[in-house]
Amino acid sequence: MSGFLGKLEEARRIVGEPNFIGPQAAKALLEDDPSGLLLDVQDPGSDMLAGAYNVSLGTLFFKASSDLEEFKDSTIADRSKDSLIIATCMYGGQAALAAQVLCEYGFTNVKVMQGGNEDARRCGCFP
Repeated sequence: MSGFLGKLEEARRIVGEPNFIGPQAAKALLEDDPSGLLLDVQDPGSDMLAGAYNVSLGTLFFKASSDLEEFKDSTIADRSKDSLIIATCMYGGQAALAAQVLCEYGFTNVKVMQGGNEDARRCGCFP
C-alpha cells in the first residue's frame, strides 16, 4: 500500500502494536514516570494538550537527531534512549509517524496515544 495509509502501516510494524495505547494508559504511564515526555507533533498553534511538549513532525527529523548540534532539540535528542516518550497529535496518525522516526533513531520506550488529543479530551484523561 502506498501513500499515507501505507506509511501508517509501516509505522505500526516498526513501533510495534503493543506500543499503541489509549489515553487512559498514556496518562497512567506519565503519572508513574514523571520524567516521561508527552510529545505533540502537530504544527505550532494547533490545539495541544496541557503539559505536552511541541515539536512538529516536519522538524522532528533533525530536532531528535543528536548528531546535528546546531539544530537538535535537547529535550528530545539528549534524552536517554530508554526514557518514556508518548507521541500524540490531533487524531494519532502523525504521532505514529513520529514514533517511527524516534524508534529509527534508537529510542526504545516510545508509545503512540491512539486517537490522539481528540480521544484524550473525549475521555477526560487530559485537559
